[in-house]
Amino acid sequence: MNLKEFNAKVSELKAKGLALAQEGKVEEAEAIKNEIETLTAAFEAEKEAKAETNAIEKDSTVQSDFQAEQKLGEENSMGRIYDASSIEYRNAFLKHISGRDDEMTKLENEAFVHTTQNTPNVLPTQMVDKIWDLISEQHVIVGDVTTYKTGVIMEITKHTAIVQGGAAVKAEGVANDDEQNTFVKVTLSGKDFTKTCELSYAMAKMSLDSLEQYLIQEISREIGGEIAADMVAQIESDTNGDNKFNVASSGTLAFADVTKAFGKLKRVAEVVVYCSRTTLYNYIVGMTNTAGQLIYQPNANEEAKGYLLGARVKIEEAVADGKILLGDPKRVVNSVIQDIIVETDKDIKKHKYIYSGYERSECALIDDRSFAEITVNF
Repeated sequence: MNLKEFNAKVSELKAKGLALAQEGKVEEAEAIKNEIETLTAAFEAEKEAKAETNAIEKDSTVQSDFQAEQKLGEENSMGRIYDASSIEYRNAFLKHISGRDDEMTKLENEAFVHTTQNTPNVLPTQMVDKIWDLISEQHVIVGDVTTYKTGVIMEITKHTAIVQGGAAVKAEGVANDDEQNTFVKVTLSGKDFTKTCELSYAMAKMSLDSLEQYLIQEISREIGGEIAADMVAQIESDTNGDNKFNVASSGTLAFADVTKAFGKLKRVAEVVVYCSRTTLYNYIVGMTNTAGQLIYQPNANEEAKGYLLGARVKIEEAVADGKILLGDPKRVVNSVIQDIIVETDKDIKKHKYIYSGYERSECALIDDRSFAEITVNF
């Protein structure tokens, strides 16, 4: 068998294996993979035998049947293991979702078959990382909370109260009461966050880099916004009612309101203040203490817009205008059941590709006194 015949046979088998894998026929696809490995081993053995013959004949020229017309990066393709982080898979994925499977190189096809044989909608690692980076830039609270990418339903213990044994003044030699805490079990089974966008067949033929950037921007903006909004709503819901209050006069934030909120926090480490840009510049920036001194300290850092009584202030547009949310974000546990994927379909009537981004996660505040909320406008 010469190189041309070998490549043709392998390509035929890989296409067959890919089709079986996409249909969920894992065992059949695995059998095809084994057949390719057997064929490759036989071809290598034949090639080595021919090389030995040439060496004996002192002929340094390898016969043309075994001269690989290799492309850059294909020198050591045999036996290479691919995954979602390989550049070959990234290119193959983008070509596949834009209807360009026939443009895949030998290595790209190999990477695609190997990576998707058990899980069909694997998003390239660099795309996942870029999406999460953008989400965290656009919505800082998503990057601040404690996130576990468990892939399974998660049960956490949530602290609600100390019913006995809190700090107290005791006479000398008198022991404090044993601490008794109230806990509840919370199951984080996940909520679905989705974003669907469409591209015409013609538009989907844009360069791979452009297609990748388009999907990253669309998914991070829409899904990220929904995840952040859900986190803020969950924190507000889980915060103890005594830690949520209105200012004395609607539309007027006083120094006493801020100190009151900080004073209500319990069991916190690093406190962060979250608010919208409108709230920051309309109510916080110009606020003064009882001596008439400005208490907001600007900072040039892009992430932390400044400091308020030692706590970092961050703009989070998922917090409604006229509200200030402050507390320890590490006391919020977020469980990711399904990391971001992109599923595709076609509308043959409208001649469009449909791209659907999907993520499943859920969060909870594990200590109801570790956050406080001030409502300025009510």
